[in-house]
Amino acid sequence: MQKAAIVIGVNKTGNLPVLSAAVSGARSVAGWLTKEGFHVQLLVDDGKPVVVKDIFDAVEKLVDKGTLEQLVVFFSGHGFLNNSSEHWMLSGAPNNANEAVSLAESVLLARECGIENVVFISDACRSTPASLRAERVRGSVVFPNLEAAGNVEPEVDRFLASLPGEPALEMAVNESTAQYEGIFTTCFLTAFREPDSGMVREITEAGNTIAVVPNRRLKAYLKREVDKRAQAKSIRLRQLPRSIVEAGGDVYIGRALSRPSAPSDPIRFGGPSPSQPPTVGMSDVARMELARAANVGVSPPPWEVQAIENTADRSTFDASVRLAEQALGPGHFETEMGFSVAGAEVASVVGLGIDVELLAHGGAGDPAIIRLHRTQESMGSVIFRFADGGGTVLAGLEGYIGTVVVDEGRVVNVSYVPSDNSWRWSAYEQQRVRLDRLRAVVAASARFGVFEVDRDNAGAVADQIRLLKGVDPTLGLYSTYAYSDAGLRRKIRSVQVYMRDDLSGDLFDVAMLAGELSQSPLGSRVAPFCPMLSQGWSLLRVTGARVSDAVSEAAYHLRPALWTTFDREGMGIIMQAFQEDSLK
Repeated sequence: MQKAAIVIGVNKTGNLPVLSAAVSGARSVAGWLTKEGFHVQLLVDDGKPVVVKDIFDAVEKLVDKGTLEQLVVFFSGHGFLNNSSEHWMLSGAPNNANEAVSLAESVLLARECGIENVVFISDACRSTPASLRAERVRGSVVFPNLEAAGNVEPEVDRFLASLPGEPALEMAVNESTAQYEGIFTTCFLTAFREPDSGMVREITEAGNTIAVVPNRRLKAYLKREVDKRAQAKSIRLRQLPRSIVEAGGDVYIGRALSRPSAPSDPIRFGGPSPSQPPTVGMSDVARMELARAANVGVSPPPWEVQAIENTADRSTFDASVRLAEQALGPGHFETEMGFSVAGAEVASVVGLGIDVELLAHGGAGDPAIIRLHRTQESMGSVIFRFADGGGTVLAGLEGYIGTVVVDEGRVVNVSYVPSDNSWRWSAYEQQRVRLDRLRAVVAASARFGVFEVDRDNAGAVADQIRLLKGVDPTLGLYSTYAYSDAGLRRKIRSVQVYMRDDLSGDLFDVAMLAGELSQSPLGSRVAPFCPMLSQGWSLLRVTGARVSDAVSEAAYHLRPALWTTFDREGMGIIMQAFQEDSLK
């Protein structure tokens, strides 16, 4: 057995609206994969509930065989995003907080399973956690916790029904159920039944020539067709899927089942300018602006540029860039360390491993100003409490002035600028215009969930960002997450080594993704004491990163935001732990 699939369909989840196409879609996918030579295990809820244990046991049994070259995991049902991490709701959720699949964590463990190509396909409607009573649902992992297979570095592909996005743009469960059900599954299967000619590749297997649709050639088709079918149903919000493909060349799931049509996507496969505007979305806006800001010489064709300039997503993205470009507060402190906070009044601020002074509370258009004094180390944890009771935790760094931008109680951007009386200032001044634009575009891309790299373009945009991480550590932070998402472990380590030497310590998120926070409690040279980017919270468990019991409890009280933002109750837990000296 070389190919296997676990196909999951859940129509009924707790007391949520019952879906009508999740099980039928799963059955269609199972039938197709069986014809493609996969050993298929179908788990659907029309006979009995679908539970995590059944999924885990099925995956573990396949991994233990040691004979698989490809494993496909398909899910159709209710889903939600929590801190930019997708969760699949099973029959017992949300009452049982374990009865969901944590996709981000499962992807990380899939990288250790020894199977050359693991493919996750998700037709899950994107709903707000609050509308599902899912704020406390963390879910479970469905891959075994193994030592990395030394001779195989799995390539993990993900085909997701919709992009993660700004939390305010996510939909309540009733709306997402009515609008998104079944479209992605239909389009995915149609990609093999009616492919464009540019998608098909002829390969030789066992002496026979066959026409296949490689994983790499699905992305443009899915984006175009999913959005087209969504608009045909008069869906108010667009549906643009997300495809992350690590597998190279001719790796494929299925054959081309019909004679290919003429190319209908000239943007990706050559040909003249299209008569109709191409399908573009936030990811295309981000891709173009990142290439421009990083000056890597990558530019879309003229007709795609025009479509990007005209899309409504462009104005939304530009507004986010402008918000990220805010630079307030003093250029330096005599201590060479400090923060300014825009968009929120700071009620109080305390430091761990660092001394702090709140010079101005801010509010009414004026920034809050915080001076920092280093103690024994060059970094420490700074705990901000806003006037509305919420707050955040960030690293205070010697030689840097941090700027924090808060919007409606959520931290939407953090940047670090070298103090103009520090030795780093001259390097920053030389590249100031380029760097300010680049980090604002990166922040906006991350805010909408569309900052990503793959194994082909990691040498372009992401590496340009990485080269500037010594001038603004947040760029190193963003690129580390992007490398982790793409499975580029050596580049994560490269970022960590450079930043550790430069900062005389580790940022929590970077050390976590490098796998270095599982051996012992946090030391004084790691700051802060928890992830700074919200998406890091969903990776604590599988990276083995250790945090205090108080921090673990506070994680249930995060506001939806790009950067870690606790609500009033979460900040109460953090502040009590600070007073009891139990944060590390």
